[in-house]
Amino acid sequence: MKILPAIDIKDGKCVRLAKGDYNQVTHYFDNPLEVAKKWIDKGSMNLHIVDLDGAKSGETINFDVISKIRNNYPETYIQVGGGIRDIENINSYLDIGIDRVIVGTRVVSDPSFLEKIPSDIKEKVIIDLAVKDGKLAVHGWNNSSDYTLKNFIKILESNNIREIVFTDVSKDGMLEGMNFPEILNILSFSNIPLIASGGVTSIDDIKHIYKLNEVKISGVIIGKALYENKINLEEAIKLSYEN
Repeated sequence: MKILPAIDIKDGKCVRLAKGDYNQVTHYFDNPLEVAKKWIDKGSMNLHIVDLDGAKSGETINFDVISKIRNNYPETYIQVGGGIRDIENINSYLDIGIDRVIVGTRVVSDPSFLEKIPSDIKEKVIIDLAVKDGKLAVHGWNNSSDYTLKNFIKILESNNIREIVFTDVSKDGMLEGMNFPEILNILSFSNIPLIASGGVTSIDDIKHIYKLNEVKISGVIIGKALYENKINLEEAIKLSYEN
C-alpha cells in the first residue's frame, strides 16, 4: 500500500482546503518544491499532487510547478490531478514522466470519454471519485453529479479502469477521521483497487485502513495531518512496509 503525502497547489503555493471549500484555505508553504523535498527527505517514495486552480478552472494552471517537481525527483512515484479534462492534458503529464494521471470531472460528467482513451494511456489513468452530500462531486468538488457511487463504479469496471481515489469531501481537511463505513461499502461491491483519501487524522486511521481490506486498498493519501504534525510520516511509511 502506497503512503501518498498530498501537495495541493493554489496560486503556485502549497495549501489545504477544508471540505474542498476554496473559501477555506490554509496556506502552508510558498514553494511546493520545498514541500516535495520535505516529504521525500522523510523517506516518501510517492507524492499525490493536485492542481487546485486547475480543478476549478478546467485548465492545467500549475503544470510548470508540477513539471519542476518531476524533474527534481525523477525516481519518485508521482500522481497528479486537477484540471485534466482531455486526452491532450493526460498526454502532457505523461510526457513529462508523471506516473499516473487522475481524472475526475470529465469522466463523471461524461463517462463516454473513457471509450476515447487509448488502452495504453488508460492503464495510467486513475479516476477520482469524490462524494459530497451523498453524490459524486465535480468541478473542483463544487457541483454534484446525478450518478450513484455504485452505478458509476460499474461503468469504470466495464471500461477496465485499474485504480480509483475515493474522497469523502465532508471529511477532507477536517482532521475528524475517515469515512470508514463508506470505504468498506465500496470494497464490498467494487473490484477496482482503491486509494483512500479524506480525513486521515492519526496513525490509527492508517492501521484501520489495513484492517479493512489489504488487497483492494492500494494507497492512502495524507494531507493536513502531515502539515499539522498529527502524523509522523516516517512512522506511516514504516507501517506500510510491515503490512
